[in-house]
Amino acid sequence: MITKHSPLGVIDSGVGGLTTVAALSKLLPGENVIYCGDNGNAPYGNRTGAEIVELTSHMLRYLANRGVKMVAVACNTISTTFDLPEFGGYQDQFGIPVLSIVRAAAEDVVHLRYQSVGVIATAFTIASRCYPTLIDELDPDITVFGEPSVNLAALIEQGDLTSPAIDAEVTSHLDDLLNAHAVRDIVLGCTHYPILQPLFEAKAPHVAFINPAKDQARDVRLQLVKSGLLLHGSHDTVGSLEINTSGTRPVFDTVLNELGITREYTLTEHVDYSSVSAS
Repeated sequence: MITKHSPLGVIDSGVGGLTTVAALSKLLPGENVIYCGDNGNAPYGNRTGAEIVELTSHMLRYLANRGVKMVAVACNTISTTFDLPEFGGYQDQFGIPVLSIVRAAAEDVVHLRYQSVGVIATAFTIASRCYPTLIDELDPDITVFGEPSVNLAALIEQGDLTSPAIDAEVTSHLDDLLNAHAVRDIVLGCTHYPILQPLFEAKAPHVAFINPAKDQARDVRLQLVKSGLLLHGSHDTVGSLEINTSGTRPVFDTVLNELGITREYTLTEHVDYSSVSAS
């Protein structure tokens, strides 16, 4: 039975969704979180839509079996598939609310009334046109300019956040976007990218970078309140954090430290979500 004491689920293709965990830890520190990262199959941004849907379905079923009360899909690439007609709202078949990070970020862009905004994201997310489509539905006066990256999420997954390759990739995408369009606000449209937010800000100090993980955390809180599932506890109470990955541990330790996530956690490596979901 789902109650307010049931855990929250968070999924991502890898470590990027830890940015949402960081935002949830600040906003809802007492909530227990079960995290699923599919690092063994990352990056998702270079996969087909059918592959992304299949891999995501395994993680969603795994979390449904674990009795979570809600799933924050802390992956822009996965979230884009929710609005693709060929997949028919597959995220609704698991019997639990599943929240898109793209929709939360698009609503925030409209709320802040930007005239134009850039989006740096995976090639799949940009090709899907999910951000311009959702933003146009809410406010057709806002112009959205996309900049796709094939390599940046995969480079972050390697765990060396100060590598020359990452520095060069960030520089290249900022140059391409800012030289082509006069934007002052940029959505970091892959949850891996806010891990590098200080690097983005150092290279473009005149730009405001939007971290959708913060938008998603606020949306989680709102939906928990609406459904009567918000766990009311002392703000000093720190919930549990369970991390599962189809990959290995080291990159998680690196990113948790980089994001300043200090709550204690357990971590299980080499999880086969397809095996668990089929049981």
